[in-house]
Amino acid sequence: MSSKKCSKCTIVFECSNEKERCWCEEVYIDLSALEAIKELYDNCLCPACLKEYSVVEEK
Repeated sequence: MSSKKCSKCTIVFECSNEKERCWCEEVYIDLSALEAIKELYDNCLCPACLKEYSVVEEK
C-alpha cells in the first residue's frame, strides 16, 4: 500500500494498486466521466473526489 496525494483536493490517501486490487477498481464511472477525469487530473483521486464522478447502478 502506498500514500498518494489527490490530484483534485490534495488530501493524502492510501492506494493499494501496487500489490492487490485497489478500492478505486470497485467504483463505477461511466466512460464520459472517465475521459473528463483523465483530461482534468494527472494522477489518482481520493475516495471522496472519485465518488463525485461515480454512477450508482440501479437495481
